[in-house]
Amino acid sequence: MTATPRPWSLRRRLTGRVLLLVMGGWLATISLSLAVLNHEMTEMFDEELEVLVETTVLFMDTASEGGIPRMLGVETNDGARVLRIVSSDHAAGPAPWPTLASDGFHDAPGWRILRRSTEGVVIEAAYSANWQREETLEAASALLVLALPLIGLLLFGLRRTVAEATAPVSRLAAEVAQRKPDDLSAIGPDALPDEVLPLAIALNSYLARIETLRHSERDFIANAAHELRTPLATLRGRLELSADPDAIKAIETVDALTRRVERLLQLSRLEAGVGIGRGPSDLIRILRLLIEEVRPHARHPIRFDDSDLETLLVTADADAVAILLRNLIENALDHGAGEARLRLTPDGVLIIENSALDYNLSAARFVRGKQSTGLGLGLAIVHSLANMLAIELSLSYSEGTVKVKLTFETVNSNYVQ
Repeated sequence: MTATPRPWSLRRRLTGRVLLLVMGGWLATISLSLAVLNHEMTEMFDEELEVLVETTVLFMDTASEGGIPRMLGVETNDGARVLRIVSSDHAAGPAPWPTLASDGFHDAPGWRILRRSTEGVVIEAAYSANWQREETLEAASALLVLALPLIGLLLFGLRRTVAEATAPVSRLAAEVAQRKPDDLSAIGPDALPDEVLPLAIALNSYLARIETLRHSERDFIANAAHELRTPLATLRGRLELSADPDAIKAIETVDALTRRVERLLQLSRLEAGVGIGRGPSDLIRILRLLIEEVRPHARHPIRFDDSDLETLLVTADADAVAILLRNLIENALDHGAGEARLRLTPDGVLIIENSALDYNLSAARFVRGKQSTGLGLGLAIVHSLANMLAIELSLSYSEGTVKVKLTFETVNSNYVQ
């Protein structure tokens, strides 16, 4: 079983990847900045130790007392900074770091120490590595806090930029989605970027091929149906003149074939848009004429509820409405299993109902029900006509009953033909 591919968004994917790229660059920049900041903090703290030691040396050179202070000018209660001044002829007291043998900077576990010897005195100034680390992290945290608004602004700007960049694709998709099923006109390449233009060109080429195929199919159907009408009429005339019972029975077959040819011609004319006017037309009169014409040959009774209306004008061509309604009424009588019921309301809603054991509601051509002997063109013609005449059409089949609902636009008093 083939797995269904998960839907994905070009906008989200582009935004995510660009954001990951930018965030990766930010993280690399911050990591490098932290390394530089740590180096600079070390240099600054070393300079502070040098200044402290030099100041201590100068103080001792100018001091009148001979005592050696153990702690001088440095706060040591937090344990982060230590200053030791030890006489060279006395044993040094304990220190947080191992004994140092030479002057200069030294790194001991947890400490950075500067040792200086001068006039029988050893000066050791140190600061805790943890203290330096804390100061560096505080500076880095401040940098990150300052960068957060910039990241938010970047995300907002990135979303806007990606949305604007992909807007032509969305507009193209919306234009195609809003088209009517029979609209095969070319898509205008205006305002399309170079990346989307090949898609529009390919789609236009595809639509042109479909239009060519449709024209070929329509021409074939029209030509074939037109060429069949005369031979069928001639055949029917000869059969009527014959006294052979089989010939008389064959007239029904010829009539059925003639109706099929007429439907093919109707379909061809509809697709070509031939003979479609804008009305108005009297829906009551059309229905009564159709019922009078169909009733003598109908397999089932026809009941028409006209809501006591004498006339009802609708904004549709009379011939087109007659073709549409004739197909629906004939479908109801041919495929139904009982009385065909027609009900018209004053607001232009026509409902056609009847019972049916098997009924196909597909609008596709040549799709028939199991019990149907037709070509499967009736509903295709109905849907095409309803589309062209802007008539709202709905079909339903429930509990053995077929219901067709047509909503016509009625003519108001300001209608001008």
